[in-house]
Amino acid sequence: MTKKMSEKTYRRRPGRETHWLKYGIALLLVVIVGFGLEYFCNIAVLKKENRGIREIPFERVIAEGFARTEEGFLLTEDKGTLTIGLEGIYVDQFVYSYDYEYVLNLKAYICYYNVYGEADPNQDLLREDFNHRHTDTSYIKVGKKADSIVLSVDRSALKEPEIQEGEEAPPLVFTSFSVHNTPAFNWYRLGFFWVCLGLGAFFWLFRGYLGRHIEAGFLAVCLSIGILMIYALPVNKIGYDEEVHLYRVMGIASYPKGMNINQTIFSFMVPSLDTWPENQPGSATEQQELREYLNENGNYKTGEIHLEPETPAAVILSYLPQALALKLCKGFNIPWGIMFTLGKLGNLFLYGLLMYEAIKRTPVGKVMMSVIALMPTSVFMACTYSYDPWVMGWLYLGSACLLKEILTPEKKLSWNSYGGILACFLLGCSAKAVYAPMVLIALMLPEEKFQDEQQKWVMRGGIVLAFLGLMASFVLPVLLAPKATGDVRGGDTSEVGQMSYVLGHFFGYLRVLFVNIFASLPKMVFGRDVFSVQGHLADSPFTWFAMGLAAYTVITDTKTTAQAELRLWQKAWIFLMLGGSVVLVWTSMYISFTVPGQMVIAGVQGRYYLPVLYLFYLLLNSRLVVARMKNMWYHTGVLAASAGLLLATMWVTVLVPMCM
Repeated sequence: MTKKMSEKTYRRRPGRETHWLKYGIALLLVVIVGFGLEYFCNIAVLKKENRGIREIPFERVIAEGFARTEEGFLLTEDKGTLTIGLEGIYVDQFVYSYDYEYVLNLKAYICYYNVYGEADPNQDLLREDFNHRHTDTSYIKVGKKADSIVLSVDRSALKEPEIQEGEEAPPLVFTSFSVHNTPAFNWYRLGFFWVCLGLGAFFWLFRGYLGRHIEAGFLAVCLSIGILMIYALPVNKIGYDEEVHLYRVMGIASYPKGMNINQTIFSFMVPSLDTWPENQPGSATEQQELREYLNENGNYKTGEIHLEPETPAAVILSYLPQALALKLCKGFNIPWGIMFTLGKLGNLFLYGLLMYEAIKRTPVGKVMMSVIALMPTSVFMACTYSYDPWVMGWLYLGSACLLKEILTPEKKLSWNSYGGILACFLLGCSAKAVYAPMVLIALMLPEEKFQDEQQKWVMRGGIVLAFLGLMASFVLPVLLAPKATGDVRGGDTSEVGQMSYVLGHFFGYLRVLFVNIFASLPKMVFGRDVFSVQGHLADSPFTWFAMGLAAYTVITDTKTTAQAELRLWQKAWIFLMLGGSVVLVWTSMYISFTVPGQMVIAGVQGRYYLPVLYLFYLLLNSRLVVARMKNMWYHTGVLAASAGLLLATMWVTVLVPMCM
């Protein structure tokens, strides 16, 4: 027997070595081809005769509304234009420098040469250039032969403080203009090529494995694209309410003695011009300038502002991964500009791990769950400071474990499994108790799952108590002590005023509630709001593709690893609990974020539907359609489509406008 085993082992060895050789060759090709594509992107500049940096003399600038000074061109009127003559030269990037205390917004009109080699003012390219407060040089991508460029400034579009009578406006001076036709090694673009090629090779080489383990494919796509996105996003506020989340994360990271930060870092934790989300760096060079500024000026050791941990107890756990990442960065004295970026990795890794386990454990809808988890909105939130990925990850994991128990009635429910399911839902709802009704889905565990009557009633009692505890944390503060102000960011919101409308005109409130819910249902469940919104970034322009991909998986994802199916009454109960969560979401926004008496409920966003989306899609799923495609191709194809959607979205909304 030993001899036979040795021969068998010997025969396997060449195959293993061949596999490793194949993987090594694929990795080498990915690296080499990536460099080749990066070189190809610079060919247009390399072939031009006027390579290098060419300064534009002030004599070739025609100014209106500006005065010529020793420093440059000073804006003297409410509106002004600078026309820079370029004489038809090829312009890869047009660069201007300026001196200004606030954020500079302007419009650049580029008169370029058409296909006949003639200047055509009727085909001017318009670039709206929104500059960050802490950069003083702007790079405008042109990539054409240009006759002239007109910079148009309007003070009404600048974020200046209100000027009192007799006061002078803040000086705005343009100090230089130049044309940059220089090859540039762009790490953002190269990283994009490597991720595209690497995922392509991964899908092909491991297609058989992905047919059995789609969760591994999800994790590869999520982490590779997520890490690239975190690296490519500017060091600035980019996600909704990110300053609030960062303030809480930094508070936890400062435990137990607090943290002494300076104004540069504190400006990231409150709405300010320093992190104004509409003004982001517009090129790789601007990103580097901003990061260097923050590295030099961000002080979290001996700053003048003492930051104490002041995070609400209910949400502390949801911020721990991000806080741990910042704590480690602080221990290694990593500069603030880099520290801010690295802290987001804690959120991404947690999200990837939770969703990996959820996809692995669920007996049904693995493909649907993977597609939802890889939508642009889902991945974007995991790449910012937020607790939404925590909520979504734990609720999906709890739903997966619960479905596994429900669909295997022949196996008794252990206390460990019961405790794990309850813990997942409690952890997910700890940050957002509006999803408390989802806990009650566990009440539909079949009778045969329990060891005896006592265990059944104890377990069901625990589920009800958990629900009541979550509801109390959400409802009681509003009922017992409503606030005079709802949205602390401003406006005429009032919890006291809104509660008077709700309690005094209850049926009128119900009418307003359901009219708003049903009016927004399509975009919240199958449309732009739930798939494509990316905080303060541009929305993904590929919503149509996301909708098609979601519909395809709902129709075709009919395979299961369990023998039983959800019964009609179980589906009805799930639908009611999901509906209860949605009602609580809208009600919370009505009370806290809507002006009392308004007919339109404000503040509800598609991302609030993500925690309930998987189970809702599962209710729409039908066994009437059967996908006969092998899992090897089905799983790989869907993962490739999801990765393509994410990469295309990142290219259009992040890399081109911010990293080129």
